[in-house]
Amino acid sequence: MEKIDETMSVYQILSEYPFLLKIFKQHGLGKFGTKDVLEQLGPLLKLKTALSMVSVNKDSFIELLNQDVAENEERGDFTLADAPQRQKELTMLALLPCGMKMPFNRALNAFSEEDSKKTGNVLYSLVEGNVNHELSYYAYMDSVTSVEELPDIIISSDINSFYHKPFQENFLSHEYFTDLGPSPMNSDFEAINFADPRGQFTMVSGNLLVLVTIDELMGDSPKPESWEDLLKEEFRNKVAMRGQNGFFCNGVLLPFYQMYGTEGIKKLASSVYMGLHPSQMVKMVDSRKDDVPPMYIMPHFFAMKIKDKSRVSITVPEEGAIVSPVQMLVKKEATERVKEITDFLCGKEFGEISAKAFFPTTNPEIENKMDDVGPLYWLGWDFLLNNDIGALKKDIAEAFNKQFMTSGGIV
Repeated sequence: MEKIDETMSVYQILSEYPFLLKIFKQHGLGKFGTKDVLEQLGPLLKLKTALSMVSVNKDSFIELLNQDVAENEERGDFTLADAPQRQKELTMLALLPCGMKMPFNRALNAFSEEDSKKTGNVLYSLVEGNVNHELSYYAYMDSVTSVEELPDIIISSDINSFYHKPFQENFLSHEYFTDLGPSPMNSDFEAINFADPRGQFTMVSGNLLVLVTIDELMGDSPKPESWEDLLKEEFRNKVAMRGQNGFFCNGVLLPFYQMYGTEGIKKLASSVYMGLHPSQMVKMVDSRKDDVPPMYIMPHFFAMKIKDKSRVSITVPEEGAIVSPVQMLVKKEATERVKEITDFLCGKEFGEISAKAFFPTTNPEIENKMDDVGPLYWLGWDFLLNNDIGALKKDIAEAFNKQFMTSGGIV
């Protein structure tokens, strides 16, 4: 680490250590958080000169900067499950569906490298899969009360704790965030009123859930034509869905509750034989074994990964492919500071990458790969805003797990 001193330029310091901007802001030097000011003044403006503009002790300020750099380097990389409180050190946190994580990372790395060459900025980000964070990070988020504890940008998946009452009351009711999505958005999503009516969530994409059946294992049973068909007694213990260790996907459970109520949840639990990660479902389907479940509720992305599709039917039930949302929260006060990255994430290039990976985009310039998907089923904002989603999820999970355990399902 090069020790920071008064002869270094503001641009040099903040380009190498962007996380120090928070200290500059705390001491009345927040103007350097804007790209235009930093580029115009930063390269020429020495730290000594900048500090002469405010009533700050030079030596104490420089010591504080060096201390923060040392602590940051000592801490090193971290995982969200181990240290969720460190999210405040990030510019961007992304918790993504597994199929989206790899193309997102490739696109983000390419963008960051190019942007760094142009501006000298370093994007401090953390990208992880969304799986299992319901029990770690999202549980932690229910107790966070200060917006200062959050990154400037959070991308998340599924109906998570950002829809829960604590986050609604502590953050959304204060309108800390702004919707940067297109209006109107892509017609595929405009048709289901996907945009946040409050203008806070930027809806990025949808993880579409479809039904896969192994035709040769269906026996005399007709293939389901609707999600409701899965609730029939003849399909007891014949379905696999995402889940493990007593947790099952809210992206499935909430829509089934909305459509068919608590009784529908209990019937679905009787039909579910086991919970799996979608990648495990694909392996199970491709194993060609005859002692596996004949039906799978899985993301469209993973359905496209099945090697021998001649053995299976990929069905969009008549209610529609269930939309599990991918959404972004951007702090209003950080809008200008993070404009380059949000422009990229909402732009055509990333939209094309997302659509190509079978995650349809809300960008209206992109033609999504929707020919074999058909209608979409979205919970809708009335349901999300007029229910205590956190409490409802607990009630649904309790009803589902109780019935699942008594119906012979495999944990």
